[in-house]
Amino acid sequence: MFELIDHFLISRRVPDDDWTLVGRRIDGDPEARVIYFLPWNTPYLVARHAGFLPLPFLAAYEMPPAIVSSDPSASVAAMRRMVDDAASLLDARRLTGRDLLIVGLSVGTYPATYLANALGARLCSVASADRGDLMIWQSPAAVRVKERAIAKGYRLLDFARTLRGYNPVDNMRGLARSSTFVVGMRDSLVPVPRTRRLVEHGRFALNSARFMILDAGHVRTLRLSAAVQRSMHASLTGMPLARPGMVPAKAVP
Repeated sequence: MFELIDHFLISRRVPDDDWTLVGRRIDGDPEARVIYFLPWNTPYLVARHAGFLPLPFLAAYEMPPAIVSSDPSASVAAMRRMVDDAASLLDARRLTGRDLLIVGLSVGTYPATYLANALGARLCSVASADRGDLMIWQSPAAVRVKERAIAKGYRLLDFARTLRGYNPVDNMRGLARSSTFVVGMRDSLVPVPRTRRLVEHGRFALNSARFMILDAGHVRTLRLSAAVQRSMHASLTGMPLARPGMVPAKAVP
């Protein structure tokens, strides 16, 4: 069943809008110490009902349309906008990296890894790739985005230059101990070379990180990560999670 869902995600229509920088922040429990960055083109309610978000959270970010853009500068700007918003929220709550668990799901691993690395926070990275530029060029889910980029005159080198310093592999050395990467080796949306390179680089850069390699596709990897998230949350708070999730208090445009 999960393989059919993966196939649907690959074949579904890519939104025409890939230039809007503003996503949506869903505010949750003000006492929580978890921040979520959701998959591409996936509303919060879909992700929650799919079982991707088992933890009480301070904030969950839906990806802005430009997070996967045919203009590489728009992708970076969209990511930085989310990261800056999250940093402002944490400052207002007087939370530091050591207080936090940051969870990135699929494309959400792009801003999640960048933020966690900057703060020295613990990261749970699920279904990530090593580099965004190569994902645009190699993932079957991004074929239409690549076609648009080529039509605009962009080439892979343009994406590589613009995204350098923002990719997951560029933002690992500052992660907190026990950060965890969960990847699926049958993930049809993330090419195997991208998964392998992420793991290889992470093992070199992070002696203390954990790498969970599953015999699973994209959606099943996201679902199976719930147990890992709960374990990391219990380690962070010293308390087991008493409930599977929560309803957000409000949505912030």
